Order: sequence, then C-alpha cells, then structure tokens
Amino acid sequence: MLHGREDNLRAETLYVGMAHHKKRFRNPRELLNTYIIRLQTSGSCEALIDNEFVVIEPGDLLMFRPGEKYELILKDNSIDYYVICNGTWIDQWWDNFSPPQKTNIPLDDDLLKLWNQLAKETLRMNDTIEELTDYKLRVFCLTLQRLHDIAGMGKTLSPSYIAYRIKKFIDQHATEALTLEQIAKHAGISISRAVNLFKTNFGQSIMSYAIEVRLAVACERIRFSAMSLDYVAKSSGFNNYTYFHRQFRMHFGLSPRQYREEQQKRSKLRMEQ
Repeated sequence: MLHGREDNLRAETLYVGMAHHKKRFRNPRELLNTYIIRLQTSGSCEALIDNEFVVIEPGDLLMFRPGEKYELILKDNSIDYYVICNGTWIDQWWDNFSPPQKTNIPLDDDLLKLWNQLAKETLRMNDTIEELTDYKLRVFCLTLQRLHDIAGMGKTLSPSYIAYRIKKFIDQHATEALTLEQIAKHAGISISRAVNLFKTNFGQSIMSYAIEVRLAVACERIRFSAMSLDYVAKSSGFNNYTYFHRQFRMHFGLSPRQYREEQQKRSKLRMEQ
C-alpha cells in the first residue's frame, strides 16, 4: 500500500478518456482554469493557436495551461485522447517542460496504453487508488515529455521539415480548393513564413507547385479515363476551364485535346505492334 507522497506535491486527474466526434461541433472559447492535454489520433479538427485557427491532424499534440484561451472546431469522425488535470506537481512539471501549445509526436502504443490505464483508474473512487492515479499521471506526463523531446530532436523544429510537410499536404489536397491560409494553418505557421520556407527549399512558389500537381493529375485522367476535358479540369482542381487550358498548353506545349489525341495515337501504335 502506498503511504503518501514524499515530495508533498499533487497530480490530480479530473477527466481522461477518448472522444469520437461523429458530427461537426464547435467547442466554445473558454479561459481555462485547468491543464488540458489532447492528442489527435484520427480525422482532423481546428484549434485556436496564438489567436488563429490551425488544422490539427493525427499525431498533433495540444497542451494548454490555466489562463490560456481554448477553442476547437471538431469535424466529422475526429478521434482524440484527452487528459484534464491540475495539481502542484503538474504546475512544477509544466514550468520545467514549457511545452508549445501545438506540436507533433509519434502515435506511440505505450502512451495510448497509459492513457487507457489512467482512464480506468480515474473511474475508481477510494483513497488508495487516488494516490495510485497520482503516480500514473506523473508517469504519463513524463512519457509524453520523452516523446515530445524525441520528436523535437529530429524534424519538428527543422524549417526544411516544415517545408516538406507543406509539400506533402499539397500533394494530398491539390485537387481541392486550396488556399495559402489553409496550407499555413496545416503547418501551424503564418502565411508569410510558409511562403518563404517553401520558396527557399523548393525554388518555386506554393501555388505554382500546386498547379504542377494538378496538371500531373489531369494528365493521368486524360490518358487513362474517358472523362470529358471539362470534367478532367474540375476534378483536378481547376474551376475555370480556360485557365486550365492555358496552364496545360504553357507546361506541355499542347492543348488538353491535342494531348489526348496524341496519347490515343501512341496507344493504338502499341496495340498494333
């Protein structure tokens, strides 16, 4: 049996668990009087970071302390783990750790197991288990800090990593109605910094790269589908066919129709050989 805390500090778990949000929901802005630790594990949401909403994706960790503003816009099928806690030990640990409000960590199985254990212990109501929960919360916090430090030693603080993260986001979403604001929010930085980082690392603007990705998608759809050229343009991220036609000719020296005819001729020759 445990006989008291030698350091006279306290780590108190108030609420802990996993939340699955099946519908879009806005968690109203509040000024916190507790600590909140939240890990996105599936889907996405938006969180208020430095007075701007930032896209939160799997692996993104949110850490807020008392006195900070907290607001979420939850999207369909967003899943997260959360801990709401207080205590003098948490005060001391947080001050020494000084975590940012948003960072990215590996989705570690051991951490999620600790999260689930902490949730089970919190449901039990007696003094012995309350003390056990105190120490489980400390282990949880120190494990979380270790994962944060591992991530920070590698890619999280690297400008080139942020630039490659922007590039990956464009690769995945280029056919959608992308804006610089959305891209910057995903990276958790300002628009001007996102623009400069991408230009420095890849030698071209964010939007010119997005156009290249859209054109590559359009080429694949022209070659391997019977879609109309107008639909190819729209499904590849170009809302205006005239603009699509101009960009296509500029990049490939052919109109979309000429490109399709050329590909059909080549396909026919291969079949005849």
